[in-house]
Amino acid sequence: MSGWAVMRREAVAEFRAGLHSGIVPLIFIGLTLYLLMCLTNAGYVEKMGGGEVPRNAASLIYLMASGCMFFLFFAWAWVFARPLLRDRSVFLHEVVLALPVNLTALLWGRYLGAALLAVLLSASILVGFLVTPVLEWLSLVPDGAIGPVPWMALGFAFLWLLVPAACGLGALYFLATLRGRGLAAPFAVAAGLMLLWMFAVVVLKEGHINPVLGASIDPSLFTHVLQTVEGWGPAQKSTGLLPLDVPLLANRALWCLLPLLALAWALARTRREDLALERTARQQKVKKAALLLPAGPRPPALDGTGRLHWGRALLAEAAWQAGRLLRGRAFRAGVLLLLALGVLSAFIHGVWHAEGPMVPRLELSLPLLKSAIFLVIAFAVAALAGLLARADDLPGFGEMLDAAPAPDYVRLFGRALAVLAVTLMLSLLPGLSGLIVALLAAPWAAVDPGFALSYPLLMLAPPLLELALLALLLHAICRRAGLAYAASMLLTFFLVLNHELELVSFPLAEMGIAPKASLSGLTGWGPWLSYLLALDGFKLALCLLLVVLAGLALPRGTEEGRLSLAWARLRGPVGLAGVVALLLLAGIGLPFASRLDADDGGHSRHNAELEGAAWERLWTADLLPLRVAGGDLRLSIDPASRVVRGEWRLDGVQGRRLDAELPHGFQLQAASIGGQPVLAKQVADHLILELGDCTDCSLELRWSVQVPQWSAEGEPTWLTRAGLWLRESDIAPRLGLDPARLLRATLPRQRQGLPADIPSLPAALAVPAAGLAPAGNWRWQLLQGEKLIGQGRVNGPLTFAALWAPGAITQRLDGVEVSHDASRSGMVPALVQDVTAMRACVGHWLGAVPPVTRLAQWPRGLSQTARVDDLLLLAEAPGWDVADQGTGRRLRRVEIATALARADLLARSDLRQGPGSVWLADGVAGAIGLACVRETDGADAFAQVLARQQEKARLAVAGSDVPVGPLDRAAPNGWASAYVPLAALDWLNGQGPEGLARLLDLVHQGATVPAALETLLGREGAARLLAAPRLQDKAAIVPSR
Repeated sequence: MSGWAVMRREAVAEFRAGLHSGIVPLIFIGLTLYLLMCLTNAGYVEKMGGGEVPRNAASLIYLMASGCMFFLFFAWAWVFARPLLRDRSVFLHEVVLALPVNLTALLWGRYLGAALLAVLLSASILVGFLVTPVLEWLSLVPDGAIGPVPWMALGFAFLWLLVPAACGLGALYFLATLRGRGLAAPFAVAAGLMLLWMFAVVVLKEGHINPVLGASIDPSLFTHVLQTVEGWGPAQKSTGLLPLDVPLLANRALWCLLPLLALAWALARTRREDLALERTARQQKVKKAALLLPAGPRPPALDGTGRLHWGRALLAEAAWQAGRLLRGRAFRAGVLLLLALGVLSAFIHGVWHAEGPMVPRLELSLPLLKSAIFLVIAFAVAALAGLLARADDLPGFGEMLDAAPAPDYVRLFGRALAVLAVTLMLSLLPGLSGLIVALLAAPWAAVDPGFALSYPLLMLAPPLLELALLALLLHAICRRAGLAYAASMLLTFFLVLNHELELVSFPLAEMGIAPKASLSGLTGWGPWLSYLLALDGFKLALCLLLVVLAGLALPRGTEEGRLSLAWARLRGPVGLAGVVALLLLAGIGLPFASRLDADDGGHSRHNAELEGAAWERLWTADLLPLRVAGGDLRLSIDPASRVVRGEWRLDGVQGRRLDAELPHGFQLQAASIGGQPVLAKQVADHLILELGDCTDCSLELRWSVQVPQWSAEGEPTWLTRAGLWLRESDIAPRLGLDPARLLRATLPRQRQGLPADIPSLPAALAVPAAGLAPAGNWRWQLLQGEKLIGQGRVNGPLTFAALWAPGAITQRLDGVEVSHDASRSGMVPALVQDVTAMRACVGHWLGAVPPVTRLAQWPRGLSQTARVDDLLLLAEAPGWDVADQGTGRRLRRVEIATALARADLLARSDLRQGPGSVWLADGVAGAIGLACVRETDGADAFAQVLARQQEKARLAVAGSDVPVGPLDRAAPNGWASAYVPLAALDWLNGQGPEGLARLLDLVHQGATVPAALETLLGREGAARLLAAPRLQDKAAIVPSR
């Protein structure tokens, strides 16, 4: 038979064998359903930048085709390994290799058959887009959400993204299987490919480091696709084709052509003896290991009376199973590779970060490593659990073990303990990587090995163990190995991506997802320990239940009566373990759910939309404004019960209705005028008081706030055992209506039945841009128990902050008292220099130097950098993370100057969050920050900072999930916050301090920001300054001229 005939016959036979394995329908159905679920999830589509385009737009096709590829990495590993392992698994490989046919043609034929199957599997990603009209027919998406089928985009994705990856990566898997002669080698390659994918996305992309390098090393090309479509407008996203630029072509050459050339070279040099015989070195190792073992069979595990002890047998089984895997060269090489790449990821992300360099402290590097490595370890433990489950799947060997007198639970629990050991070892790798980098870069005294190792044990090990034991359960259910591997990989893929889809958001129901926790060097584990211990206890109980289910489903020999076998096992140790697991689940889960609902109830995307719609229906534009002259505020904190009690007397009140935005956990106790109660209504964290005919009256409020501690979203609490870091809006109402609560995106407004036009909130009705109440004569007092920890008098907007951290380090330098954690003492001189320089520069622009006598490290995630009176709150991220040189320090100086300027601007203007407030609060303040870096650090430093600000603005505008429009209608903390400093910079340069003072005076007198600008610049000048941004090119956002 000719070589071509052999190749054709083997390719067809391999393709047919793959079709009959059951993997094709499983992946087609699974990925198609997953894709349809993604497209019906409006929040996920908006995150992918598809809020303004059809659900089957070209940009979404490219993102999904490349983004789902990391699941196919593992499916392809099995597809390309089976052609070389199928004969070996039944000991027929020597017979097949002895056939008088061309060996190279035989191997190429099997590779081509596997490649055809891999290409077919990859097409399943695109099939989902072909059936998207079903979503509109079933009314699962709004009318018009599905556009015409973009055939060009589908063809481009198939030919340039999927086919080259399937063929090129398949060549790597084929080579790995030729070398390793087992499933471990191709799965190790798949894990390495996923690690490169995560390195490109998390380390390089999120660190804004060398986009060409990120596009080249990412085998899925997702990094390059994401960077490209982020700069597209709606028209390009709908029908555009990816440009065939240098990064794309280089990536395809690296991951398609080079592997195929390597495969051709390897197959041409492969001999029959290489495939049929074991390696000599391996035989020598086996003989050497055999000499170290005692002669003869080992005796069974016996107890003191000489009887067989199955508990000891169970431990022996676990030790043998785990040891066999841990001693493997592929496993040890994979662990070392993961550890090395973890160290490299943390180092590169810190040193090369576009807003760095960063000091790789553990609280910074460990969350990064969790994002970079967790997904790789998740698929790895699922695959390794399958290898352990199938370790005895040799012809006749499994049946022989089943016929042994050992109870069923011995081998099952032994495998489960082996899976536990392997999972714990792999989960420790991010902690070890972070510890190594911290020891290399940070002072030795600042490194806490206990924290580095407890982080992966508390955050990563339980969800990874869930995934591993789910894979063990699937292998117990499915007799066919290929189907079980594919199902376990697909289930792992679905579960770990649930955090993107948010199909399940309750922590107890999220399987295989690491919990969220914002850790700080000031607070440590304190705020999170009780939450994590309860959650991890529930997950471990669930893992025990999974082992029990696997024990009930596990087949024994060739028996078919699985139900009767399961019923018999229920009456033994397996059933007892199931009862224990159920009791633990109920005992931990019910109190956990109750506590979390009290602390964090209703904080999902869906509930936020419902509350936003309910809030919008509470007010109308014809409401009259409320005026207040001042008053007294008294607050008392009880740390033991985590309850804050407040009393607020408002003097000189004029108006018929009071609106106020409330902190979470707020409960009104009483509201009265002159001793007479006032009608109150509290809806959607909003308070309405009907004051009647109130003219120059005194209103008294009493309330309590239950301070939350647990948060499913990882939001830190301001009250911990280590101290308190408090802002006024955390515990008291803000007078007015907050326009940031308006639903601005089109789809949420449609879902909630709101008008398409976003209403405009009059500035007089809005909450102050800073603080609780507008300018007045205010007095405040804060007590912790009976101890006074803060008080003050304010003649302006009512703002204050309180800090009590007895465990923090306090230093005094150049008249500034600095409070920080123990690991950041060396940063104080540079920080004080930055504050001094920025105070002088801001004073030049505003006419007075802002007072700063105290500088405090503010825990990660609590607040942005701000100045309150003489206290500068510098956010831990990134202010306390950056090193003392480079772009990061210059950006920190911008942040400090912006905070100093914003506090003065808001106090002098008495600004409300009305039309144009973002331009003044964020734009002018940010422009002053940029101007100060230009004046103090020089033109080169300013150019670096400006380029970074332009990139941030481009990404913010292109990635906005709400319509981008004029600045006078932009919401606070949205896309405009990154863009407006650029828009206001030229105006600031042209006006100088005098023009800025005139603007502030006009706003203080009651004019809105657009009206004040129109007075100063004319109608055309004001309109040009507040115009919507325009995307001039992919490199920068430019203000309209």
